[in-house]
Amino acid sequence: MKQSIHKHEDLLQVFGHGGQAVTGGFSVELNSVVRKKDFASEHFRSDYIIICMITSGNMTMGINFKKYNVPVNGFILAPPNALKQFIQASEDATVSVISFTGDFLNGIGISNLKTELFEYFSTRFLPFWQLDQQAADMVLKLMGELKTRYLGADDHPYGKELLNIAFQTFLYEIAALSRIYSEPVSNYVSRKENLVMEFIQLVQKHFRTQRMVNAYAGHLSVTAKYLTETVKEITGKNAGEMIDDVVMLEAKYLLNDPALNISQIADMLNFNDQSLFGKFFKRHTGLSPRDYRNLL
Repeated sequence: MKQSIHKHEDLLQVFGHGGQAVTGGFSVELNSVVRKKDFASEHFRSDYIIICMITSGNMTMGINFKKYNVPVNGFILAPPNALKQFIQASEDATVSVISFTGDFLNGIGISNLKTELFEYFSTRFLPFWQLDQQAADMVLKLMGELKTRYLGADDHPYGKELLNIAFQTFLYEIAALSRIYSEPVSNYVSRKENLVMEFIQLVQKHFRTQRMVNAYAGHLSVTAKYLTETVKEITGKNAGEMIDDVVMLEAKYLLNDPALNISQIADMLNFNDQSLFGKFFKRHTGLSPRDYRNLL
């Protein structure tokens, strides 16, 4: 059986964006016509999370080898590691879709969001909810607001910030719906999911003093190779990239504080000197810390 990784850029091509997102790693589509030719029929994983709702017609999808017949107001949530398959759609099928990558979540400060906002993406819960009309109307209203913010992100001086706020509101509302609609499959998350959650918690606690994958692997009693592969499977990014993302998010936050000079920030993030911090920062952004600060 062939399996592949579907990229977010590929999804944007499907929706006619030519591979270019208004805001990197995020997209929203309303009432898009489902065309089977745009989707591979084999199982695939993705480098993005997808949330979609059927707005007319019906679809049949496979998630982790289980088939779901999804009618109007059917709601699907699928994380990157889930094995997904497009099986069929009626001729009148339309769908509204929110998709986002790990990079987008890191960019809006995922470490500051409550972990329960994402619990319903684990294997503990079914990925399909059948919403009633009131809940479906609310979800479509929120998606519409996200679409407006998405399209206006580059035209407003705080467009991306407003998009992030709207997105976080959407996540909180979906988390609230999960209390009603998500059905538990198991009382336990998978061993791999639990390992990744423990790893992320450790990184958030120790990233200022520890950036080596080996150290985290030792604390979790696994090899660095296994940790890296598991994190990649569950999140779409390897362990080192996840650590660097958290460090970069904090570096950007600190660079927003004019009271701190770059040498102080390098020291706060446990770089041996300002030069090493500068090389690390430029490798991830293409800018020196000073150039980045000048753009703020």
